[in-house]
Amino acid sequence: MLPSKTICIMQSLFVAKRLPRLLLHRYIRNMPALPAKVFVDFENQYAHNVLSDSLKPYQIVRPSDCLKVASTDTHSDTPPRVLHFSKNEQPAELYADFQSLVQYCAHTCVQISEDRFRQFIAYYCEELHKFSDEQLLGTLLCLQQLPTPASTKVANYMELWNILDIECCRRIERWSTAQLLLVSDAWYQLGLARIGEFVWLALRRLGRKVRKMPPEQLVQSMFLCNLLRRPVFEMFDFEANLEQCVQQMTLKELGVMAMGFFKTQTPIRSPQLLQKLYTRLIAQLDSVEDITLVSMLKVLRYSSKLPQVAALNQLLVALQPQVERVSLLTCLHMALLGCELQTCNDELVECILLRFERELDAARLKDLERICLVIALFNMNTASGVERRLVYRFPELLRGRIDEILRYPRCYTNCLQFLSMRGVYDVEQLGVALEPRFLRHTYRSGLPGREYFHLDSFVQLLGSEYEGPRLTERQRQQMGKLYTQYIPDRTHSRSKLNSTDRVLLEIRDAVGSLLRTTVSLKHVLPHYDRCDVIVGYDRQQQRPVSLNASTCPEDYSGTLLSRQHLLGSKEAPHIDTLIITVAGWNNVIREKERYTGQFAMKLKQLQQLGHKPIVIHWHEWRELETSADRQNFLKRRLRQVAKI
Repeated sequence: MLPSKTICIMQSLFVAKRLPRLLLHRYIRNMPALPAKVFVDFENQYAHNVLSDSLKPYQIVRPSDCLKVASTDTHSDTPPRVLHFSKNEQPAELYADFQSLVQYCAHTCVQISEDRFRQFIAYYCEELHKFSDEQLLGTLLCLQQLPTPASTKVANYMELWNILDIECCRRIERWSTAQLLLVSDAWYQLGLARIGEFVWLALRRLGRKVRKMPPEQLVQSMFLCNLLRRPVFEMFDFEANLEQCVQQMTLKELGVMAMGFFKTQTPIRSPQLLQKLYTRLIAQLDSVEDITLVSMLKVLRYSSKLPQVAALNQLLVALQPQVERVSLLTCLHMALLGCELQTCNDELVECILLRFERELDAARLKDLERICLVIALFNMNTASGVERRLVYRFPELLRGRIDEILRYPRCYTNCLQFLSMRGVYDVEQLGVALEPRFLRHTYRSGLPGREYFHLDSFVQLLGSEYEGPRLTERQRQQMGKLYTQYIPDRTHSRSKLNSTDRVLLEIRDAVGSLLRTTVSLKHVLPHYDRCDVIVGYDRQQQRPVSLNASTCPEDYSGTLLSRQHLLGSKEAPHIDTLIITVAGWNNVIREKERYTGQFAMKLKQLQQLGHKPIVIHWHEWRELETSADRQNFLKRRLRQVAKI
């Protein structure tokens, strides 16, 4: 009997099981219609408030500007004269009539999409090209006063903003930087910045002047990049200018800049600028607001490389007293900060996990996914045991998040993968993830993601404990070709050899010379992208054993290589399959005596298949200068692990 909650989640996920495939797709994709002001984002509102609250001369449309536009002498509750307008009116008269119409609609909550206004709106749009810049901007501000339409595509309203967009675009080349920023802000406040073309075209023109902009124009231009999530042609100009004026900006303004770099997927490349950002953030940690802190943490995580590890460690130490002050989401980004560089402050992460334990029910599915990543990656075993308590609570918690799972199915599958790295799994939930309909819902087109390769390999190693659905053989073959790296070869490598490739080839050659045999490179676990060195060794006869080519699947087939695959008929208890794997710098938690969760899982899975893993750290091998040193090193390592 399945647990009742497991039955519940499967019924909810596949309520349309007996319906045609198209109907199932419609059931899953059913979404409510968006209101007219789309893309409303609290983070963007916060960033805009930073600009509008500043004493610096930002080009912002103020509430007072809107009030001036809305004020007319007509009675707002009487029908507007536009119902009986004349087509001979001058732009100034037309503009005044439009203002009165807007005031009437705003006061009486009448929608401008009503058919009685259609002729006036059509004529108004025809005459817009004759309007002055001030009247054009005023028309934009008037649209903000209207009752919110049901959609951006309703009659009259769509014609108005569409023609306004076209006319604003026509004037881009003759408008100054200040005017471009001001009109762009009006489009943002109207909620149509990402729908129309003007803001993007204006931003492209502003991009030519970024290097010479004063700080306030630089920040506002980056705000627009953040808003559109699109970089201009050369984002490095933002970085170059920011490095010069970073001390002239407040931390909030630096937070807006950080949002822009992160949302446009632009890492900061200057080590000097990164150091300045680390220094400013550490100095003001006690007073920084959550959104600014999260924005800074995101861009520092995205941009930091090995030279920034010292500054990163300093920031991790400084963050620990802030755990109880900031929000749970901010705590999550504090925990994620060191993930890219495998740098973990155990005390900080433990404090954050304890905070999560108290507030776990309030966490979103996305937050659960990311904190699972932290627990899995850093592979911690804390004194309080909080990480063990959390991972055992997660499967039960996921059963109550059905709506979120349907909306963010990849968060669910990622959670299951990260939990499996800690040895925690629920076979029914694994079955739900691997069920073909759920898989198609998660990846509607194309090949399933890498996490599915891991999950399918994981359930295969569970053996008879798991009897649920699996990936097809074709899917595993496709994943084996797409998700595994080429086996390095000096003679005809398909890509340039990197440092890890060279270490693998050197180890292969050194082992072959030591044992006087041919040594192979294979993807024993194809769901890990790098291959390993494979050696067969007969302990009775004390000599190497060659692999059986006839039973070993071809490379990139996506097959887990068991002892039977590698040895064929030679397979016997006294013959060992030694898997020499290289632990690169990203497989080890920095300055800790432990592997990452993923690498630790790899070693465990090699043992599950009956192999004997031998780990060689990249720095150990690089310190060996001569071939004799390497031979002696390998002799010691093989003697320790395999008694050779």
